[in-house]
Amino acid sequence: MRGRTLLGSLVGALSLVLVTVAPVAAEPPPPPPGAADVDKGKQFREGGSSYPRAVKLRHSGPLHNGKILVSTTTYQNEAGFPVFYESNDDGRSFRQISEIRDPAGENRQGMCCSTLYELPRQVGDMPAGTLLWAGTAGIGLDAEERQSSIRLWRSDDHGETWSYLSDIANPPQGPGVWEPEFTVSAQGDLVAFYSDDMDPNHDQKMVQTRSQDGVNWTEPQDTFKDDRFGVRPGMAGVRQLPDGTYLMTFEACNYDDQRLCAVYIKTSPDGWNWGDPRDFGTEIKTDTGKYPVHTPTLSWMPGPGQGKLVLAYQILADESGAPVEGNGRTLLVNDDPTNLESGWREIPSPVQIKHNRGSDCRNFSPTVAPIDGGASVLHLTTDYIDYVNGPCELFYGTGPVDGEPGAEQLLRPQPLDPGRFDA
Repeated sequence: MRGRTLLGSLVGALSLVLVTVAPVAAEPPPPPPGAADVDKGKQFREGGSSYPRAVKLRHSGPLHNGKILVSTTTYQNEAGFPVFYESNDDGRSFRQISEIRDPAGENRQGMCCSTLYELPRQVGDMPAGTLLWAGTAGIGLDAEERQSSIRLWRSDDHGETWSYLSDIANPPQGPGVWEPEFTVSAQGDLVAFYSDDMDPNHDQKMVQTRSQDGVNWTEPQDTFKDDRFGVRPGMAGVRQLPDGTYLMTFEACNYDDQRLCAVYIKTSPDGWNWGDPRDFGTEIKTDTGKYPVHTPTLSWMPGPGQGKLVLAYQILADESGAPVEGNGRTLLVNDDPTNLESGWREIPSPVQIKHNRGSDCRNFSPTVAPIDGGASVLHLTTDYIDYVNGPCELFYGTGPVDGEPGAEQLLRPQPLDPGRFDA
């Protein structure tokens, strides 16, 4: 579900920290030897990366709106920690602006599965434009000994500095809590969704909690679950349409025997009430019968009507679950977000990944952000430069939203190996 082997063992204790890092070069460093093994895109940074997230600022005032902020998790000296980059040219170049050295990420304990969010309206003492980052700390031990928590940090200066805010979830020792995602409900609460492995009746379920100040959180309640123990809904992605409707995409692993981690989408009128937790909504597929599988992330793009949706994901498969033409090379676009059962079309992804078969690095949890007024996308995803010696690295590129999939033909591979999914 979240690539636990991707992160190794890295992370540790707990305290309040305020961090500032001097900006570095305006462009990411040039790719090292071997980067030609990647089909397209530029290497974003060196030193290992996972779980990229991108936000284009829309609520931060005229001096900052339009900037793009990117976070990714990296690992150094037995610590896992997020690093933050800023772009002022619609994702063509970036400079590092900060990092969070959370003590809960030190001492081989690990940090993973993060999210980056710009508040669209005030919550508590946090005005619109406040940036929030949250991730899972304490992942380094085996499931029986793991002491995980979801740590929330805030930035009041557009990502230049960060301060610890609260623990969204801090369960007892056990398998863990993962993959936080935020929205602000119609009622004005900050809502956090996350994947919960702690219920003995469910291998994994998705839960939600809310806060009026980002510090004090309600008891979690179920968002999605299934009566079959092995079904694992998780990896929430939430966006709000101009008409106020909330959309959530998520993967449901082991729900379908063919597409092992199929992607579903469901609506909510207020961002808090999502209906029956056993109703997963609509499975996403293209009008040509292809299916996105594993690690979905959703982005809203400005445009006529309710705008457009762009879905990034790991694998493109057919009905049987086998990778198909376009796998690792396409994003999905919906030009009418009021019709989620059809209208999903493929576009070429700016970064294109070869040998994409479900590893915990290649195209794992990619992300996109709107640029050029919604006419194009910034696309970030991970791949190996050196498959044998690693590490997993981050690549980026930009491309138009309108267009046809690339003509390159892929050899039809064998169906996915369930053992390659960490689900």
